[in-house]
Order: sequence, then structure tokens, then C-alpha cells
Amino acid sequence: MSDQGGWLITREPRPAAKFRLYCFPYVGGTSGEFLRWADDLPDVEVWGVVPPGRGERLGEPPIAALSELVGTLVDEVRFQAPFVFFGHSLGATVAFETARVLQANGRPQPEALFVSGHRAPHLPMADEPIHDLPRERFRALVRERYPKPPAELAEDEELYAEILETMRCDLALFETYEHRPGPALDCPIVVASGIDDHWAEADLRPWSRHTKAACRIHMLEGDHFYLPKHSDQVIRIIADTLRVGTPL
Repeated sequence: MSDQGGWLITREPRPAAKFRLYCFPYVGGTSGEFLRWADDLPDVEVWGVVPPGRGERLGEPPIAALSELVGTLVDEVRFQAPFVFFGHSLGATVAFETARVLQANGRPQPEALFVSGHRAPHLPMADEPIHDLPRERFRALVRERYPKPPAELAEDEELYAEILETMRCDLALFETYEHRPGPALDCPIVVASGIDDHWAEADLRPWSRHTKAACRIHMLEGDHFYLPKHSDQVIRIIADTLRVGTPL
């Protein structure tokens, strides 16, 4: 089921849920994979955020500027309170900036912000940008840096080319992002990262400067791409945080 101009998708509406969980995709990821989390979060209504250029919106031109993406999202989507945000990697940045804009505009804010696989947003990038490289060089680096796509996808040249262009735009969002100082969030921040990721705890602890509330860090099994195989770790953290009624 999709809602609000296709920006949101859910597998199971739960109007009586205690919380709504809005999940923001990572580079090249789709929101549909988050919808399975509802099986282990019975008191939560799980929604995936679907930007243009992916999933059901694959045929739409993707947005390549993060400020434009967040501004359009906030203009077109009403997040139903009480809610929390989750984002991994690029999704962490988009979720964070969305929470900031909601707060600045006096809109309902998330009860908690869950960020995964990303250093604190004010810290410099670690990798050289690749989003504007020529096609074949870009493709080669994507294959080097990211997990191999399913065989059926890699063998469909037309579809794979579309996915690569979405990844290019996603990486443009990620690599051209510039943090602008502003008021800290009112909500707590819960940080998760794989112990084998290239982000050390020293890169994660500074998330605390972006909240007036508590900030907790969880080091989990896996590397930067831990989420598909070890999503149970994150689901457990979300469930434990929400179980007390008021996050943290």
C-alpha cells in the first residue's frame, strides 16, 4: 500500500499502532526491504520512504540534491505522530536532515532518530567522490565498493543501467552534502554501526552534539553492509527503545 503521492509505502497498515517507523533507504537500496520488519515489531506501523527513481518510482527522475529531496519530502508528506525515523548510511543523513527541517518548521518531530552506518554529519567524508565519474569507471568502482547485485539483475543490462543511475544520484546526494550548523534536535539519537565498518566509535560519538537529549551508540556484528543480513540486531534495538513507551 502506498500513500502521499507514492512517497510512503507500507505492507500492513496498523492505525492503532503505538508508533510509526519511517525508514529511509541507503545508496541503491529500496524501502521495501524494511517492510518485513513489521513481523517483529507488532506494535509499530512500518513505512518505507520512497524517493523518486527507485522501487515503485523507478521511472521517475531521481533528485540529486539533498536539500531539494528533503524539502520536497517535507512539503508533500505528513508524518503521523507519534513516530520515529530510521536511516542507514545515506538514509541516516536524509532522516537527520528531515528531522531538522520538521523541527525548524514547527512540525511534529520524531520521538527518536535511529541512524546506522554513518559518521556524525558534521565530520568530513572519508572516500573520494565518484558520482561524477565517466560511466565505465563509475560502474567499475560500484562493483568494487558495493556488494554484487543478484545475477538476474546484473544480466538485465537495461534495468542494471537504471539502477546504476539511481546509485549515481544517491551518491551525488551523499557526496555533495554539506552540513550547516543549526539547533540540536529535541529528540534522542540512537546510533548503530558494524564493528567492521570503517567508521570507528570516535566517528560516531559526535552524533551527541546534534541532540539536546540522550545519544546512545551500539556496535553490531558486521561491516558497513551488515543491515540485510543482520537487521535483527537493529530491530531489537528499536523494539527495546520503544518498549518503554517513551524512547530513551
